[in-house]
Amino acid sequence: MLKRLVVHTSNYGIGSLAVTMASFISFPIFTRVFTVDEYGILNFVSASLMLLVGIAKLGVQHSIVRFYAEIKAGRRDVTVPQFYATVVFGMTGVSLLISIGWALATQVIPEVWWNDSRVAALLLLTAILVAVRTTDSGLLNILRAQERSGLFSAYTVVKKYAGLGLILLALFFVSKDLWGFYLATIIAEIGSVVALIAILFRGVRYGPRDFCPGLFRSMLVFGIPMIGYELAGTALAISDRYLIQGLLGSGELGIYAAGYNFCEYVQLILVAAVGQAIMPMYVRTWEERGPAETARFIESSLHYYLLLGLPVIAGLSVVGEDLLVLLASEKFRASAQVIPYIIAGLVLDGMIVMVGAGLYIHKRTVVLAVLVVVCTVVNVGLNLLLIPAFGIVGAAVATLIAYLVLITSIYVVATRHLPLAFPLASLAKFGAMASVMYFVVAQIHLEDGVLNLIAKIGSGGMLYGLLVVLLDRQARGVLRMGLGKLYRAGT
Repeated sequence: MLKRLVVHTSNYGIGSLAVTMASFISFPIFTRVFTVDEYGILNFVSASLMLLVGIAKLGVQHSIVRFYAEIKAGRRDVTVPQFYATVVFGMTGVSLLISIGWALATQVIPEVWWNDSRVAALLLLTAILVAVRTTDSGLLNILRAQERSGLFSAYTVVKKYAGLGLILLALFFVSKDLWGFYLATIIAEIGSVVALIAILFRGVRYGPRDFCPGLFRSMLVFGIPMIGYELAGTALAISDRYLIQGLLGSGELGIYAAGYNFCEYVQLILVAAVGQAIMPMYVRTWEERGPAETARFIESSLHYYLLLGLPVIAGLSVVGEDLLVLLASEKFRASAQVIPYIIAGLVLDGMIVMVGAGLYIHKRTVVLAVLVVVCTVVNVGLNLLLIPAFGIVGAAVATLIAYLVLITSIYVVATRHLPLAFPLASLAKFGAMASVMYFVVAQIHLEDGVLNLIAKIGSGGMLYGLLVVLLDRQARGVLRMGLGKLYRAGT
């Protein structure tokens, strides 16, 4: 089981690394091409799209992984082609209706509400992305359910680089503004979805007649409460953007968004792959082997997640400013002040899929939704309290507190359905190792900025790796297994 997790996590991780490298390539370009105000608007529109896509998916993307395992296990009188048709036609149809409704709404909402005259037109232009991204989410979750992590990663990488190529062509040769950015984005994402449909369903015959209303209703029963979860989770992630835009303006939002986006890129490379891989695996383990084996698998996964996540927090906190200035330019230096709080919140967020396993497995989606809604309210309240007093740092602190409250509440409730022993010893051990790494790296100061950054990252990585090998028995076992395979492959 651990071997499969490593394989799938590696596939997702390699894909995330490649995708995020594209983001690291585009990050310094966009922060230089666009003004700080334009970068703030770009993130405002992106946040709005995230919220709308969350509505349009109706939570069905969460149902896909859960119901596919039941269908494959023969527990539902539904064929796999019927499942495909239900997902594709159901999600696309609903999202088209929401796209049309949103397009009309953008022209009705008073311009003064946006606090910028450019926002309404850009939101109208991007309405089509709601339907495209919803369909894309359905297709990708089918791949996750099938545990086809290789194809999943290959698609996301090709899509990212093709899209980036079109965007750069548009910005430098067609329209050097947000209009060029979003027109290229629309073309790239439509083409990607069409290609994935052709690849995913090659040789599989299905059509509108295969749409199964009963299955879709069951998926909605599971998924609709997840709309609240999805929307509240999205609101938890982006409410600070709206409040900063309204209270401080596009300039401060641009500074905040640069630091936030930077943390998200790092999180995608280093920790998000675990979450992508683990859910379909523990659902299948539950169906095939029962609760005891499922709990052991998740507890072991949490150990390795903490091994990876805690040094990410410490490392980015100590090198984040140098790396951000190198990538985004000096004008975004102020963004570094939010990095420690944001990356810590994102690492906590990555644990939800594991500590909340009992709620996912037992389809207690209403409970999940309620918990996230409550924490979103907490987040908004904290933002309203802290932003006027502390600016963007207040927003970052509010985000961290909200994620801490969320992960704690989900763990307490979910373990009533699937008892899990949280690895507190692992938390303490890897936290101590990460702290040692932080304080050692913080003492490194070289005159050359690039060499200073290389020295910090290299020495921090080697020190932490050495501590893990010396002090963690499970990590040594994995290392021995990997070295043994390399030796056998070379002989």
